[in-house]
Amino acid sequence: MSSEPNSKNERPTKKLQPRKTERFHQTPIFSNLAGREVGEILRITEEVHIEAGADVFKPGDDADSFYIVLDGRIDIRIPSEGDETVTIATLSNHSVFGEMSFLGKRPRSAYATARERTRLNRVRGKEFFAMIEKGNVAAYKVTYNFAMLIASRLRRVENELLEVLREVGPAGTERIKELQQFRNTLFDDWSF
Repeated sequence: MSSEPNSKNERPTKKLQPRKTERFHQTPIFSNLAGREVGEILRITEEVHIEAGADVFKPGDDADSFYIVLDGRIDIRIPSEGDETVTIATLSNHSVFGEMSFLGKRPRSAYATARERTRLNRVRGKEFFAMIEKGNVAAYKVTYNFAMLIASRLRRVENELLEVLREVGPAGTERIKELQQFRNTLFDDWSF
């Protein structure tokens, strides 16, 4: 008996699993990469499992990589008064974190803590920066996507700050003017 379909409309019943590169297209920093390019980035990753309550990194740690949440949740927390911390974000599937210190080559400034058992992909920095040095298009696309992500986050923070200043009243209005002047100076100095 043949395992081949006996008409043009019949298909083998074998269910195809999505390729690993296809699953990563759901991650915003990979959305505009071709499958081959995603594969190039995936070659410099390693899967990491983090238990609930464990830190992925903490303030002062070296920023030698960035992370992608495969499943689970990560709390991003910043130090507050004394030994307290404030959770500023909870990230889940396909979220990226650790990129700001990574790109700036600065020590970590926040805690990244697993809220539950979490599976991550860790993108190794040394290999990523080597790809950039070699002019690798995939690494450049990821860096561009980081810039878009960071600009979007900055825009949201700025809008929230302006809203808080408006609620403060006259003192806030003066601070809004100072912020606008700072923005103008920033953009004038950074014109190309």
